[in-house]
Amino acid sequence: MRRPLIQCCLVLLLTLVAAVSRAVPVSHLQVRVVTGPTELSPGSYVELRIYEAGKAVRRYPLTHGEAWARDSTRVIQLTLSDQLDPRNVLRFSLFYRAASPLSPPWQVVAADVDLAAGQEPAQLLLGTTLSGQITRQGEIATLERDASTISCMSDSDCDDSKTCNGQERCAPQAPGADARGCVSGRPVVCPVNQVCTEGRGCVGAGALPSKPAD
Repeated sequence: MRRPLIQCCLVLLLTLVAAVSRAVPVSHLQVRVVTGPTELSPGSYVELRIYEAGKAVRRYPLTHGEAWARDSTRVIQLTLSDQLDPRNVLRFSLFYRAASPLSPPWQVVAADVDLAAGQEPAQLLLGTTLSGQITRQGEIATLERDASTISCMSDSDCDDSKTCNGQERCAPQAPGADARGCVSGRPVVCPVNQVCTEGRGCVGAGALPSKPAD
């Protein structure tokens, strides 16, 4: 009786660990694309697009002029300059632009984004895989995620780590709140002839000299 209980607890613990790991911002992604019966001709362009609540679209080129063979699997590692928080992602897509207007439709059998960057166990972005066909130029995308499912829970969820633009608040019902429920803070107002700088506060011609360290 005791062993099944221990096993059950272990399974629950592993599930919780996996859930937490998926919520942690990541700096590395692995993109896997399985192509169909049509070759991706040289000069064609493929791009991963990630749509986040309240942010500009992230665009990551997956091709650099090379051809992709038909019925093949491409695995591409991406290093992000700005960390990605999976909790903020609404949808992602593959954008395709053919090298020639005469190119036949390009088919994607399967495409996914692994948050674990190829490590086990795999953690697919939004837990889904893309598939479809694109003619000359366009994109295939996941279903739009309901923004209400990613509402902020506390002020820390809205903090952009910048001081000069004020302290962000989590207030989903407030006027002006974004899709996450975050409200922008009030920018710091400095004295005349001074400007706010991150890490130093108000500085300028009228700023007092900094006090030397003891």
